[in-house]
Amino acid sequence: MKKSKLLLIGIVIFLAGCSNSASEFESEIDGNPSNECTPEFPGMDVTYNNYVAGVLNMYCIECHHTGNSQGPGDFSTYSGVLPYVDKFFVRVIPDNADMPQGNAPLPKAVRDSLNVWIRNCAPQN
Repeated sequence: MKKSKLLLIGIVIFLAGCSNSASEFESEIDGNPSNECTPEFPGMDVTYNNYVAGVLNMYCIECHHTGNSQGPGDFSTYSGVLPYVDKFFVRVIPDNADMPQGNAPLPKAVRDSLNVWIRNCAPQN
């Protein structure tokens, strides 16, 4: 009987520790994670305006633009590319990347810079 009570108490404590508070739960529903992005390379100044926009214009805009484009998204604007940056880790940044489609992967230095930009929370300025 004593072992059963201890087991029950342990389960209750475990479950209580794993639950979300109301504010955490509301943030998850809204699509806004409760934690902020922390730049992994704070000393490296790679932003959309000072680098990424030029790369996207050079390599991506041909297919990823407004109107009748071959690729999803409009990479001609910061707000247009943001929904797709998580896909860059699979489609653009690796050595075996399949973007730009039908071409060799981007130069290693460019892919490394895009990686830094994303890991630094994809800053605009």
